[in-house]
Amino acid sequence: MNFDQLKIFISVAEQGSFTKAAETMYISHSTTSRNVAALEESLGVQLLVRDSRSVKLTAAGELLLREGRMLLQKMEEIENAVRSTGTGAAGRLTIASANICSDFMASKYKEFCRRYPDVIFGIYHKELSEIVGQVMYGEADLGVSFSYVMPLDMKAFDAQRVSKEKFCAIVPLDHHLSHKKTVKAEELANENYVSVGEQRSEFTKKIEDAVLRGRAGSGVLSVPTLESLFMQVQSGNGISLVPYPMAREYGTNCAILDVEDLDTNFYIVVFWLKNNDNPSLRLFCELMAE
Repeated sequence: MNFDQLKIFISVAEQGSFTKAAETMYISHSTTSRNVAALEESLGVQLLVRDSRSVKLTAAGELLLREGRMLLQKMEEIENAVRSTGTGAAGRLTIASANICSDFMASKYKEFCRRYPDVIFGIYHKELSEIVGQVMYGEADLGVSFSYVMPLDMKAFDAQRVSKEKFCAIVPLDHHLSHKKTVKAEELANENYVSVGEQRSEFTKKIEDAVLRGRAGSGVLSVPTLESLFMQVQSGNGISLVPYPMAREYGTNCAILDVEDLDTNFYIVVFWLKNNDNPSLRLFCELMAE
C-alpha cells in the first residue's frame, strides 16, 4: 500500500463512484480503478463492492477509510511541521540582551511572537560584559547590547543599529537637583557618586571622569551590579550616570536628568554571527529591517 493508492481509495469511498473520484482527482477512470485494485491485492482483502451504479464499502473498507483519513491527516501535519521548521516558522530563537527599556525592541518581539507562534522564543537578560560571548559561543542566536561595549573587530558578526541613545544622570527623588530636567556636569562634581566597579567600559569611565574630575575613592561608592547601583541612588547614597534605556527600566524611583554639556551618545545594537544558520534568526532579522 502507498499513499497515492490510499488517497484514491478514500476519494472513491467518499464519492461513491470511480468516475466521480477520477474527476475530483483529475486522473483517468482506468488509473483510479487500477490503483484501487492494486491496493486490494496488496492487502489481500476486498475493500469495495462494485455494481453498475455505485460502490459500497466492505467491513475492511470501512476500517481503512476511517484509519486512512487519520493517517493522511497526520501525514499532512508532519509535512507542515517539517516545512515550518525548515523556513524558520517553527523552532527556537534565543536572545541575550541587556535589561533595557526599548519601545522599538519590545514592538519587534511582540510582532515576531504574533507571526511565528510556533517558535520557542527566549529572551535572557545578561550583563553587558557577557552578551558578546553568549553570541560568539552559540549560547544565544542574537545579542542586544550597546555600541560602546561591542568589540572593535566585528568581522564575525552582522549588526544593526536600532536607536540612538545617551547617558543621563539619576538622583534621589528628594535630592536638591531632582526638580530640574537638565544639569551640567559641574553641578554633579561634588556629589557622592555610585559606580558599577570593574564592569565599567572605557566609554563609561570617560563620561564619569568628566564628573568625578580625578576623584579616586573619596565620595565614590563601588557596587557589583546595575540593580545595586539604582538601589543605592534610590536610598540617597549618591548620584550616578547611566544609559537612558536602563534608567527607563530601573529608575522609576529616581529623578532622571539630561546632562547638557557631555557628549554621551551611543546606539542600541542588535548583532548575530554571520555563520548562524538558524532559519528563525533570518526571519527575525527580516522583521527588524521592516
